[in-house]
Parts: sequence; structure tokens; C-alpha cells
Amino acid sequence: MTVTKVSVFSIITWAAMLCLALPLWAQPPGPLQDLATDHLHLKDGSQWSGMLLEQSQRKVEFLEINRPPGKPMFAVIHTVSPDRVANVEQISGTDREQLSVLVDHLRNRTQIRAAEKDSVKLVQVKSGILESNDVWQYTSDHFVLTSPLQEDLTRTLAVRIDQIFQAFEHWMPPERTPEGPIQIILFGSIDHYSAYLRRIGLQINNPAVYVPHTNQVLIGTDLGAFQKRLLLIDQQHDKILQQWQTAEKELPKTLNHLAKQLKEMGWSSNDITIEVQARREAWQRDYRKKQAQIQTTNRRNQSMLQALVEQTTQHLCHESFHAYVENFLFPQDQFEVPVWLNEGLAQLFEHAQFENGSFRIDQPPKQLLDELKARIERDHGLCLQRMLQTEAGSFLLFENLHRSQLDYDVAWGLAWYLVFQKDLFTSERLERYVHRRGTPEASIEETFGEPVSRLQSSWVDFMLQLRP
Repeated sequence: MTVTKVSVFSIITWAAMLCLALPLWAQPPGPLQDLATDHLHLKDGSQWSGMLLEQSQRKVEFLEINRPPGKPMFAVIHTVSPDRVANVEQISGTDREQLSVLVDHLRNRTQIRAAEKDSVKLVQVKSGILESNDVWQYTSDHFVLTSPLQEDLTRTLAVRIDQIFQAFEHWMPPERTPEGPIQIILFGSIDHYSAYLRRIGLQINNPAVYVPHTNQVLIGTDLGAFQKRLLLIDQQHDKILQQWQTAEKELPKTLNHLAKQLKEMGWSSNDITIEVQARREAWQRDYRKKQAQIQTTNRRNQSMLQALVEQTTQHLCHESFHAYVENFLFPQDQFEVPVWLNEGLAQLFEHAQFENGSFRIDQPPKQLLDELKARIERDHGLCLQRMLQTEAGSFLLFENLHRSQLDYDVAWGLAWYLVFQKDLFTSERLERYVHRRGTPEASIEETFGEPVSRLQSSWVDFMLQLRP
């Protein structure tokens, strides 16, 4: 198979950098005016302007650049099947270098668009871990997903995990090729997940975990059990509605029989008509009430199902990040990644938004931000110094990343600050915070390039001004 993979971190000449030295809002008006781009033409007549990221027999990834009037420029990464593509026009040379600079500027303003669910190819397999002869499996370029959930829900989650890994690859391009794919295993119930953890000797209470030595992301969820309960409830609702529908067909006969009885009892025709009409309207009110009750229950159940899906997606984002770092960036036998960095960035992706089929990380979660602001106001930001002095340089994946005493909110806040204030995801800035084993370890001041007190002051000002 021939695969073309274009890295948006390609080498950029100084001349190209000078061409795009202006901030994004100072660029010439109009949709990509005076900027050469790639063009993707779809068979349905659609056309996107931007940058081709990957083209293979399995998929085409294209970064579309959008510039809405009066609003900041942003990018959207689309994944489409090759059979939908009519043709691709690519630029080269200096034009491509300039485009790479722009794409790099848009890194934090990029959305990852979901692929079509129908494009996900699922196969049914046996699973010893899930103790089932009939589970779904999906294989991507980065991971293998094994799921006991229903087919449609498995497809939904497979698409989301693909988006997650596209996001990782976009913001943190891989530095190495792993020996094998990451194994992502969904459990249909928390009880089954907990039993498996005990079986492999893990004593943790987290609903999800990444296990480095087996390269497995294990996700505990009650989605399977909840779907089974929903199926039973739907069957009960169908039975109830069928009974009412049968009664509705028999209603004219029942009311005619009532009318005859009333006539035999000496009721006048007018009174009989009034009574029969009242009985019909009462029956119809009861029927509508029962339909409304079932609809309300169904909406509530669907809302609960969606909440479980969102919760599971958050766990997938978080633990998959740890797996991506280990497999594609900084394997722990070669690097020491500070816990605050590993956990902070994992939370940044955990709290990303899936909106209208797109994945984005540029909206801070309100609850977490409010909690952090309250903490900063209480201790004037000293929590940052304490975390760095306690956690810097440590990397014990299970034991440290799943400790309750870790300052999760502070770790998230520092990661957010570095990404959106210090451009952590551009060029090679991420590497400066990671220690390669066998080399001298830098101090906190050397790592951040400034005294801790100044870092703390800048961080506090930035976080207190941040709005959800």
C-alpha cells in the first residue's frame, strides 16, 4: 500500500517564516487571499482549501483552513474515504513551506472532524480478556479496539477514538514507531472490569487505566449493562403500546356495547351520546398520557446513555493520551516525563469538546477552572510551586498518575498555560520539559527558563483572567 504522510512540522526556511510573521488577525482580508493552498475536490462537488495531510488506499486526511468574516481563522481536519475524492491539487516548494507555517500557527485552533460511522469496519472476534466468543474489533493505524457493546455504539466510540488519536498526532507528531498497536479494551460493566484488574494484580480504584507493560488501555464502563436494561425497557414499552393499540381498535366496539347497555337502562339518546363521547375522550387522554410517560422515560434513558458515553469518552481521551506518550513520544525506558506534565496534558484532552462531530481542545472546562481559581485565590498560587517541587522528574505511571494526592487541577492549569500561552505544541518545545534518562536533569528554573516565582506570577495572572 502506498501511503503519503505529510507532517505539518516540516522544516521551514527563515524566508517562509518572515512571509507569515504577522499575527493571524493582521493577515490580508478574504478567504486565504494571496496564500497558495492544496485543494481537495470531492465527487459531490464540494471543495476544500488547505493542506493534504495523508492520502492512502484506506483514507484521505485533509486540513481545511477557514476564515469566517470578522472572526479568527481556524482549521478543520477531515477524514474521508478515497472513493469520495475526485482529485487533489498539491502545492510544493516555498508555497508549501509558507502553508506549513500557517498550519503551525493554527495548531491550537484546529478541530478534528469525525469520519463517517459507516466507514468503520468492524469484525466479530473471540476475546479471552472479555470472556466472550462474540465481541466487536476495530483496527486502526494506532490502536486495536475490542468492545462487547452493541454495534452502533461501538462504531460511535471507534470514530471518537480515531478523532482522539488524530488530535494527538496533529498537536504532538509522533517521534517513533511502536512495536505494535495499542490495545484498547472496553468492558461492558464495572464489575467485569474490576474483576479483570484483580486478576492481573492491579490494586486501583480508577474506572480506566493504561498498563504500559502490556500496552493496554482498559476502560471500565456500565454501558453494556445499561444497554441491556434499555433493551428490556424498550420491550416492555412496546408490549404496553401494543396493548393500547389493540384496545384502540376495539374501542368502537366497546363503546357501541356501552351505548346498548345504557339504552336498555332507559337512558335518552342525547345522554347516551354525551356519555359515550366522554368515555372516548377519557380513554384518549389516558392513552396520550401513557404515550407521554413512555416518551419522557425514553428521553431520560437516552440522556443517561449519552452521559455514560461522554464519561467513557473522557476516560478514553485521558488514558489514550498516556498510551500515545509511551508509544509515540517518550517511552519510559528512555525518558522521564514529569507527572504534572503527563497528567496535565491528559486532562486537557480529557476535557476536550465533541461538538457537531468535531473535536476541539480550546474551551476550558468551567467547573475545573472555577475550582482552580478558588484555590489560587486562597493560596496566591503557591500550589504551583509545591507541585513542581514535589513532582518534578518523577515518572511511575500507575502509582503516581493514579494517586489521589496529585494536584490534578494545578497540573491541568499549568498544561493549559503552557499550551495556550507558551505555544507548547509548536516546534520542539514539549521536549524541553522531558528528561532523557542518563543525562543531567535540569532544574525547574532551567526547564522553564525563568525563576519559579516569576512563573508563578505569570501563571496566576493568566489563569485568573481565563474565561470558560
